[in-house]
Amino acid sequence: MNTLSIRVSLAILGLPLAAVPASAQYNPYYNPYATPYSGGAGGALSGSAQVMQSYGQVINDQEQARVTREKANQAKLDTKKQAFDLMMYEKANTPTYTETLTKDNAQILNRMMNFPLRAEVTEGKSLNIMLPFLQSLSSGGTQGPPVPIAQSIVNQLNLSGSGQSSVGMLRDGGQVDWPVPLMGKNQMALDKLLPQAYSAAAAGKLTPKLMKDVRTEMKTMRETMRTQLQKDEIETASYMQCIEFYNSLESSVNALEKPDARKQLAGAYSPRARNVQELVDFMTDNGLKFAPATSGNENAYQVAQDAFVRYARTAQSSAGFTASSGKR
Repeated sequence: MNTLSIRVSLAILGLPLAAVPASAQYNPYYNPYATPYSGGAGGALSGSAQVMQSYGQVINDQEQARVTREKANQAKLDTKKQAFDLMMYEKANTPTYTETLTKDNAQILNRMMNFPLRAEVTEGKSLNIMLPFLQSLSSGGTQGPPVPIAQSIVNQLNLSGSGQSSVGMLRDGGQVDWPVPLMGKNQMALDKLLPQAYSAAAAGKLTPKLMKDVRTEMKTMRETMRTQLQKDEIETASYMQCIEFYNSLESSVNALEKPDARKQLAGAYSPRARNVQELVDFMTDNGLKFAPATSGNENAYQVAQDAFVRYARTAQSSAGFTASSGKR
């Protein structure tokens, strides 16, 4: 309480002002928050020492913070270096896409040469996989002894630019050798339509209407087979053989509309080959592939498969490398 407040209180109580002690009088220089001065030069020096000590501690703390920060930065650099070393290690020991693809193709080739499925042979898949390998042997000057292949076998192989379709069953002017269960009304109608379609395709004058008539008769033929099977008028084994024949014929009919149909019908894809090397050279020069076998010609594909494998193995043995690795 300051002096003014004391005086007001005394006036209210009716006491004389002399009752106010001298220590209670207002001192304009009094600071209740100031540190008591102990007096003497020792106190002043002690305060200065404390200030210097505090300043030194601040400097030490700052330097320690810099050291800690520098260690953290070095740790970051070490982590980046380790990550980079790991990346380079993985890159050096991880096969490239080309290496992986080459290895996969070599494994596929090795299986097709040694353990092909029957369907892979008759569809021309195994022959088409071996074809580039035999072409590479030829282009690289690696050739084994000639492996003969009869012209009658070559004539039964279906070749095309895409390797997906062939007019194989219609190459004899559209004449088809029908299995007995398919003979009947639809067969007689198709015997008239198929030669017309053959001639029109060979002349480049095939019309949609003619193709529609052919497909209508073929569709009716298939429905007739299904009905006969349901009525037990035909055995299941015979039905399956007829379906296989029908699918081959349908593929040949569809091939009449392909861009290279005229070349196939004109015999441009009918090579004169006495051995595997001549057949491979002919297909390479004309950019041809094997199309699926037509019904009745499956054995020709197996003969060609065996001839291809014999040629590849004799060429490999003479060159000193294997198909599974592709390396000498």
